[in-house]
Amino acid sequence: GRHNMLKTEFEELTRKDVTSEDYKIIEEVYTWHPAIDGRNGKRQIADLYLNFGMRIIRDMLPTAEKAKTLSEEIRVQRAKLSELEHEYTKLRAGV
Repeated sequence: GRHNMLKTEFEELTRKDVTSEDYKIIEEVYTWHPAIDGRNGKRQIADLYLNFGMRIIRDMLPTAEKAKTLSEEIRVQRAKLSELEHEYTKLRAGV
């Protein structure tokens, strides 16, 4: 996953103060939006904010939320698959 980013870190990158409410949205988009790169994500989200403001980041929120939901569902399904494979292995081994 991505490295966490603190509000102070974002404010340093942008040289702007943001409200806590806005930062919650920024953090969600930074963490989950599929267009944000794993390595350069902090710079990307800062550039988006500087070039287009909160509007663009708010517009990205539904996609970020969808990606988060899908990612969590994939994790759940992988765990189920792993459990089923374990049960099948035990069955084949006659345990």
